[in-house]
Amino acid sequence: MLSKEKVSSSISSSSIVNRTLENNPMCTCGSPASLRTSNTRRNPGRAFFGCSNYNMKGLPHYNFFKWADSSQEREQELVKIDIKLLRKQDELQKTQEEFQKTREELRKLEEEVRKTMEEVRHWMEEVRKREGEIVKMELELRHQRIHIRICWAILILLYLFYVRSY
Repeated sequence: MLSKEKVSSSISSSSIVNRTLENNPMCTCGSPASLRTSNTRRNPGRAFFGCSNYNMKGLPHYNFFKWADSSQEREQELVKIDIKLLRKQDELQKTQEEFQKTREELRKLEEEVRKTMEEVRHWMEEVRKREGEIVKMELELRHQRIHIRICWAILILLYLFYVRSY
């Protein structure tokens, strides 16, 4: 861990360094975080606090990180963004739950439609059977009418023959 004097001599004495060292944060492991400088492309030379035990023993849980120049306003903005994100996640979760409910209702409706369609098919088969029976009965009636007409014709002929013969 760096002392206030070592950091002041090794890093330019800016107000950020002085302010941040006075409010030196503590890591979740219990040790005070040390002030370091970023060497990344995205944040070159930017000061940050990191756990002083980070990667000393290969333990990944020492992962405390905080930018040294981050003000409370910026942190509050991040908290607001986090809150918005959590709200959006809640909304997404609710929307997904509603979607699942709607999907389940749709599945139930589809099942009802399928059952109704099966009933309609059954009724249609019954109607076809009855129509077939009606057609058969109509054919039988036609045949009976023809037979009755033939019988009447024979009777009329017999009557005429009988009347003439007397």
